[in-house]
Amino acid sequence: MSAGRVDDGPWLRLSRWPCELCGTPAGPAGICAPCRAELPWIGPACRLCARPRDAPGPCAGCRGAPVPWRRAIAPLAWRFPVDALVGRFKYGGALHYGALLGRLLGDHCRAHRPDAIVPVPLHRSRLLERGFNQAQEIARPVAATLRVPLLSRACRRTRATPPQAGLAAAQRYQNLAGAFTAGPAVRALHIAMIDDVLTTGSTAAALGVALLDAGAASVEAWAVARGGTGTLSRT
Repeated sequence: MSAGRVDDGPWLRLSRWPCELCGTPAGPAGICAPCRAELPWIGPACRLCARPRDAPGPCAGCRGAPVPWRRAIAPLAWRFPVDALVGRFKYGGALHYGALLGRLLGDHCRAHRPDAIVPVPLHRSRLLERGFNQAQEIARPVAATLRVPLLSRACRRTRATPPQAGLAAAQRYQNLAGAFTAGPAVRALHIAMIDDVLTTGSTAAALGVALLDAGAASVEAWAVARGGTGTLSRT
């Protein structure tokens, strides 16, 4: 710092952090208020499948159809810029986008504080290929925002599964059935499962069953975005 110049101070410097979408000063949140307001927020949604729904309670497609979770939360629609951010993060290695998406999800879920967060695990082969687990990178800021434990080693993927993109719901669920196992760390806990996108619910269903089989008190399916248009896979 040169003589006669006063340091801006840490808080002023933090306030100048750029928005990830438009570049204007945004602060530590990483997104400015106007860009945040323009995101494709879903608003009121079905409690079980997270599809848009004005009326309270489950939608017609979810009534009487069992799922392992007691609530599904996916606050953003799978369209621009959310799909682009997830793509750059997941396939381009832009981890700062994962942190941004995790903060958005954590802020949205402040009223639904679980006992612990469990990210959807990747199989070891996929983790080595990608270099990181996208669900875990999103889960970190969610757990930090809600101040709950992140149980990143409580579950594991027991076998590699084919990529799920483009597959029908029944095929996805068949591929994932029995693909996860959970340990005693989840026993008697209310768990929020974290993933990037909730599409058919096959991954959440398979992981939710594993968590409940391991003694979890309940599970919820949380994701940044809701993809697809149909109801979710059932157990």
